[in-house]
Amino acid sequence: MLKGMKYLMLILLLAAGSVFAATSWTLNVGSRNAVIYAPDKRDNPALVISMHGIGGGTWWTPGAMKFEALADTANFVVAYPAGENSSWDLGGDKDVNFILAIIDSMYNRYQIDRNRVYASGFSMGGMMSWWLSCKIPDKIAAIVPGDGYPLGGMSGCSEVRHVPALQIHGTADDFVSYSGFVGSFMPAQRTRYGCPSTPVKTSPYPVGVNGRNASQLAQTSKSFMEYYGPCEKDGLTSELALLSVDGMIHDWATPDKLNANDDTNYKGKPFDVNGTWEAWNFMKTHSLDGEIVTIPAHRDSVYNGSFADGTAGWKLNVWDGGATGSVVNEEYQVKIDSIGTSNYQIQLIQVGLILEQGKYYEVNFDAYSTSNRTLEVNVEKDTDPWTSYLQNLQNVDLTTSKTTHTFTFAMEQPTDSNGRLSFNFGASTQTVFLDNISIKTVEKPTAISWINNSKDVIAVQCDNSLLKMEFKAPQSKKISFNIFDLKGNQMRANVSQIGQGEIQSWVSDLSQMPRGIYIVQINANGKAIYRSKILNAN
Repeated sequence: MLKGMKYLMLILLLAAGSVFAATSWTLNVGSRNAVIYAPDKRDNPALVISMHGIGGGTWWTPGAMKFEALADTANFVVAYPAGENSSWDLGGDKDVNFILAIIDSMYNRYQIDRNRVYASGFSMGGMMSWWLSCKIPDKIAAIVPGDGYPLGGMSGCSEVRHVPALQIHGTADDFVSYSGFVGSFMPAQRTRYGCPSTPVKTSPYPVGVNGRNASQLAQTSKSFMEYYGPCEKDGLTSELALLSVDGMIHDWATPDKLNANDDTNYKGKPFDVNGTWEAWNFMKTHSLDGEIVTIPAHRDSVYNGSFADGTAGWKLNVWDGGATGSVVNEEYQVKIDSIGTSNYQIQLIQVGLILEQGKYYEVNFDAYSTSNRTLEVNVEKDTDPWTSYLQNLQNVDLTTSKTTHTFTFAMEQPTDSNGRLSFNFGASTQTVFLDNISIKTVEKPTAISWINNSKDVIAVQCDNSLLKMEFKAPQSKKISFNIFDLKGNQMRANVSQIGQGEIQSWVSDLSQMPRGIYIVQINANGKAIYRSKILNAN
């Protein structure tokens, strides 16, 4: 706290029914405030402090940096503080104490994890991020400044800890000079941190989806990442990195923004990166009390599906009713005390799945319960309106025996780089156990398939909603044509006896069956001789 100053009572203004919370408080030297965004559901959340540039304010930062969508799913609170006179104190303690007071307030209000407090900002807000790392490194776990650094360097820094930092900077920025950062400030910090002089360079960057939209993914990136680490000096370990956004002038890169560079090579084009996604992806891996298990972001497979790493990668949402989740003997156990009004109100989820339009996916998992019950499974969008990507929600019958369950679906919606796999338990109170959860791409189910062998000739053709199957055998056989859903329920069947050399055909109209993937099976004398998946896209 500033010497000779007294902080007055902090007043929390929370609009009824709003997801935004406004925290307003007054110093005896003037009025200070910060807009707070806190997700409805929190569990010892992290805190991200996001700061505006000179001339900005809390009216600018949320719309420009857009941390809210990530906060909703990644369990963190966002504070957008207002600098006094729309600027920041980069040489004293005034704003450092302001930030410390916000941290205390968020701990009292939301029980934030004090070991996971992060700072990010644009322009002068980026400079302030560096200043916080210099003055209170024992309070800030990591920083991600954007197009901002102390132009005169930093001195008088506390050396109790070197704060990990990712600088995001436009290569065409001549307002807060990119060349000045590369040529002067970054080398000074590398020396201070004890980092390697030569970075590990990834070019082009990103190499994955990394939170980008379709327009960004459609263009070839010319941006690059330089990683300086691991760093070590005087027993302190850390890391530094620089993400250089090709052609970006003085700006913060978000997917919905176009480059304002007058150079025709860049003007009006999307940025190569999603700066907000990159910021959180870096920050979330750091903590004051040690390393955090890094869950691969935007992946095409389930992370920790065997629960060998405990609950890492999984989150139990209890929107209504009561339930607890834990890993016992490498199985996820959900105990339900009371149910809500809908299945999804008690759910185990994993987010971050890349689901590409036009591809087919197979989901597998083992499950059982303390007594017979159903379990609802969904693959869906992770934000409102939580669109399901399944033709029909999967309702699985569980027994007391551990059983493997499988279903396949076609991704018909636009590609989602942050899809969600959800197991919904809210229908009943029986305890459920899950294990060996996976999702993988599979080949498109056979539309036209021919099988010829030494004994039988089989033809299967699916044209729109008409399925035609033919069978010819060298000897008399009892033939059955069958269609099953992915739960094994028989949807259609036809049985006949054919003589030697005869051809038996069967046509089934699938138009009255729900859209989805089905199993076609042909039996001869009670033995399955043909089995394949088909897509009913009526």
